[in-house]
Amino acid sequence: MIEHDYALDATLPVDTVPEDPPAPLAFGFSGSGGEYFRIWIVNLLLTVATLGIYSAWAKTRRLQYFYRNTQLAGASFDFRGNPAAILRGRLLAVVLLAAYHYAFGFSAVAGAVTVSLLVCLLPFMMRSALRFRLSNTWYRGLPFGFAGEIQPAYRAYALPVAMFVLPGALVALLPDRPMVSAVFLLYLLWPLMHGAMKRYQHSSLTYGDQRAEFGASSTELAAPYVVSFVAGIVVFVVLGMMMYAGSQLRADTGARGIASALIPLGAVLLVYLFLIFSALFVMVRMNNIAWSETRFPGVRIASAMRLRSYFRLQAVNVLLTLLTLGLFRPFAAVRTWRYRLAHVHVEAPDGFEAATGQASRRPATAAGDGSAEFLGLDLSW
Repeated sequence: MIEHDYALDATLPVDTVPEDPPAPLAFGFSGSGGEYFRIWIVNLLLTVATLGIYSAWAKTRRLQYFYRNTQLAGASFDFRGNPAAILRGRLLAVVLLAAYHYAFGFSAVAGAVTVSLLVCLLPFMMRSALRFRLSNTWYRGLPFGFAGEIQPAYRAYALPVAMFVLPGALVALLPDRPMVSAVFLLYLLWPLMHGAMKRYQHSSLTYGDQRAEFGASSTELAAPYVVSFVAGIVVFVVLGMMMYAGSQLRADTGARGIASALIPLGAVLLVYLFLIFSALFVMVRMNNIAWSETRFPGVRIASAMRLRSYFRLQAVNVLLTLLTLGLFRPFAAVRTWRYRLAHVHVEAPDGFEAATGQASRRPATAAGDGSAEFLGLDLSW
């Protein structure tokens, strides 16, 4: 085959020479497990010594370490959150949790009022937590942000909040009513709820004054749960066959007892591995879908985490954390962060500098960011 050299072709003008698109940009991480271990152990000791009060400052130090050691296109990220605001949010969360736990011990009315307040307040608090976390995350001198409105927040979070607080409340209020158990059917809607929350979160991201576009629906985000459910049916069919074989061995007086004991043990191991695999599968698939469908003007994000490699990573992390009585935990955190960054790329067909240069400071969100700074709830999104 003869290669065509456009540069030497006199019949083509110079400006028609095709240019290769820019290569995807990869994230980098300059931190290390040993370096983070020193931060982690100090955070742990001071948190214990202050009965948890220092945990807000520990959270800030941890985020600053990971963000400031994360680079993209030659620039690092930063976290500028106020630890005092995080502490206020945590104290508020503790008060609400205590109220939910003890309210029914005072009276049914106090319990009902507390549950109603939680259902009304928690969606707003979740939105405020997202605004706080993102408005304090900076890159190239500009903050990220969260532009989600109040009404979509209630549509995304009200039902999941009700799903977690109503069962206990109804059992306390109506202990002798068998129909109360029907409220647990809400858990069947969890895949769609989770998908709706992810869609609300990613479709409301901002960078400077640029708002993200999000292309996935709630049902697409919930699809990994369907795959996991189908796989669960297969696993439980196999489990039933194993238990049947075990019962046949026990009925056979000539069979060795050790064989009949190993089959139930294998069944338990199978269920345990399936639960771990299914949880990791849902997390990996939803993470890939959510980030790969998130776009800013001129910038596209691509996430390609792999279940098998991520499972190996977490299996080693758990094993070494157990063997070291928890001292491997900071190393595990660095390994996980580095893995996730290694499987995310940023594509900017027209050039990354040109795309990010279009963003400017947001002119009209100071009041919203101020309320987020006041709450400062430490809720991960």
